Amino acid sequence: MPKNRPRCHCGGDMKRNGTTTKGTVRWRCKVCGASSVKRRGDVTNAAVFAQFIEHCTTTTSIEAIAQRHGVSHATMKRRFSWCWLVDVPDPTIGHTGRVYDQIFLDGTYTAGGCLIVAATLDHVIAWHWCRRETTRDYQRLLERIPAPLIVVIDGGQGAASAIKNCWPETKVQRCLVHAQRVVRRYTTSQPRTDAGRTIYQLALKLTRITNLDEAATWGAQLHEFSTIYRAWMDEKTMLKDPKTGNWTTTWTHAKVRSAYNSLNHLWRSNLLFTYLTPPKEVLNPEHIKSTTNSLEGGINAQLKLLARTHRGRSGEHQRRMLDWWLYLKTELPDDPVRIARQSNWGQDQLAKVTTLTHNENQADHETGRPALYDNGIDTEYTHSIGIQKGQI
Repeated sequence: MPKNRPRCHCGGDMKRNGTTTKGTVRWRCKVCGASSVKRRGDVTNAAVFAQFIEHCTTTTSIEAIAQRHGVSHATMKRRFSWCWLVDVPDPTIGHTGRVYDQIFLDGTYTAGGCLIVAATLDHVIAWHWCRRETTRDYQRLLERIPAPLIVVIDGGQGAASAIKNCWPETKVQRCLVHAQRVVRRYTTSQPRTDAGRTIYQLALKLTRITNLDEAATWGAQLHEFSTIYRAWMDEKTMLKDPKTGNWTTTWTHAKVRSAYNSLNHLWRSNLLFTYLTPPKEVLNPEHIKSTTNSLEGGINAQLKLLARTHRGRSGEHQRRMLDWWLYLKTELPDDPVRIARQSNWGQDQLAKVTTLTHNENQADHETGRPALYDNGIDTEYTHSIGIQKGQI
């Protein structure tokens, strides 16, 4: 008997019985006479999932993929329905505890929520979804990664606190571009006062410092600014509250003072020039960077472009779409089709959801707890399901 000959559902042998209108071989059972064609579901699913990954990780729309394969938009969307069930692997599971020279941390906001990404210069390490960039959310990300030698952050308090708790021995480099933005937010790009123009020019010099001598000169200029303009920055103004009539005292030049304090805090905390004095364990000191530009421009900008191109996705689908893009940017990503095949084309995840939902919905007759949901309608009056009036 040929090895490729299928068997009928009744267990009987099948024989060739012509072809269909598409040219596919038709088989007929010798016992019950049932007719069918031989299908390769794994080949079809692999092709569909490859199309799904192309849609999720590029700017190719569903309409373009459907037109390429000669089907409608609704048909292609229906084919992709099971693809959203395939889980994206965690790149930090199963890998050795590699210690990186430098890691960049930053968060970006999309319709699916806040996405915190940890990356090197050439690949993504890990990511975490949350609502806001809190200390706890950063800790959940950092706990999955071995402590690096240097970490670059944009200045958020959540990231700084999490690094202090999870990576106490790691040196912190504040992104110099973000430090400049803080000063520009206080002074604007065209300050009107001499002090404002001076502190803004000091901030612009940060990204042009390449050695320790220039860093020391910059620190001396910052100290000189404080000496010259200290009395000017300490000036105060009396203001009267129009509601209560009380007089209050405020800084006359509060914005310039805040701009100076932001730079002075970074200078005194040794957060500005860590890239000039890296730890001796660093393998390539010349590759240490002072900004998060590689993360913001190479990863976050691409994520926002992808989310904007496929706008209209629900929160969960957008998160899954960006997860696949990030996974393919890791150092050693596996073949997505192979991952989908190992999960039985999403059916394993669907079975877990069904089992979990069934267990959670069971009523507890001992304690009197009702089921979470049921298929019956309460016969008693319930005020919350009365007739609604007004505009929605």
